[in-house]
Amino acid sequence: MNSCKQHVFAAPPPVSERHVQALWYDGTLRPGDLRTVDGVPLRVVDPGVWNLEAGPDFRNAVVEIGTQRRRGDVEIHLRAGDWLQHGHVRDPAYDRVVLHVTWFNGGSAPVPPSCATVCLGDFLRTRTDFSPDEIDLAAYPYACLPATPRPCEGVFARAPDFLVEVLRAAGRRRLEGKARRLVARFMRTGDRAQVFYEEMMAAFGYKRNADSFRALAACIPWRELPTDRAAAYEALSCAAELEVARLVPWQRTNVRPANAPLRRLVAAAALFAGALPELLVRLSACDLASREGQLAARAILCEAGPLGARRAAAMLANVVTPFARAENRLETIPGWLCPEEVCAPMRLTAYRLLGRDHNPALYAGNGLLLQGLLQIHREFCLGVHPDCGGCALVQAAGGS
Repeated sequence: MNSCKQHVFAAPPPVSERHVQALWYDGTLRPGDLRTVDGVPLRVVDPGVWNLEAGPDFRNAVVEIGTQRRRGDVEIHLRAGDWLQHGHVRDPAYDRVVLHVTWFNGGSAPVPPSCATVCLGDFLRTRTDFSPDEIDLAAYPYACLPATPRPCEGVFARAPDFLVEVLRAAGRRRLEGKARRLVARFMRTGDRAQVFYEEMMAAFGYKRNADSFRALAACIPWRELPTDRAAAYEALSCAAELEVARLVPWQRTNVRPANAPLRRLVAAAALFAGALPELLVRLSACDLASREGQLAARAILCEAGPLGARRAAAMLANVVTPFARAENRLETIPGWLCPEEVCAPMRLTAYRLLGRDHNPALYAGNGLLLQGLLQIHREFCLGVHPDCGGCALVQAAGGS
């Protein structure tokens, strides 16, 4: 059985592609005297927007290569040959790439004709003041905040009560959307328990491995999960390696030890082994519209095993509460939810809305307001670059 786990959960290499992305994005880490592999001076005017979806790693970058200024996308790889291995040659999404950034030199790839290549490793490997271990990968792409105040700070920093109203409305918008998607899944599958199981398993995977955990729940439905915790864990871990890894590769880089897939499988087995129907009954008995009911539901999720209160609160907000709303057991999303951990996107959005020196107590004690920060981040902040000009949120709030 150990052989099943060794491959899936193997340690990542010392320098990963994520490291190279952070080095390119963060001007305090990126060398200033860059040259392309052909020896042409390279100046980074704008590293681009860190792309969190499919396609090139950075969008709309601006670089000066020699005397020419180029605007386009940037793709990051460990090795030049990864361009070919990753299938970018025939993918039109990569036609606008103007710079290929790698860690290792040597080799070549049929990149677009106008694309130059720079090898960051050539500038950093021999530097005694550089260590990849000092890069907090979990902080990116949100570690680099603008040096100047954002327009929304001018609107909300002086009106915190108004901001709380906006966050509460945004949080409800986010969770109502989740509830509507659950209703659609109820209609498609006819098995509400399986839908709940799959959504909770995806939550165990966090963002990095949500798809893999969801695929694992489909591979071993809740009715086929062994009732013994140890047996359930063995079944899940082997299916993770033998079945799921072939379809949805596990993401092992940029994952904190506490969020590692192996540890999350232990918690999932403890929660679901032979207990899903009882779990649903107990959660349904909690009045989630009240603070007491929220705390009781969180305690139920924490009973089974190694699941902290903050992670249980995130599952309660993202799955249990929308599930109750989808089943019409809640008239509306409650105004208070158990607070979860303040993640990087929430923190970045709060900095933008209130400035760097604000008091997090304004939102950190209410999970609904934290969900509102996520909704604003995804609905507004991700689409506005680089100076927040024309932000629809600021315009709607009465800003310039």
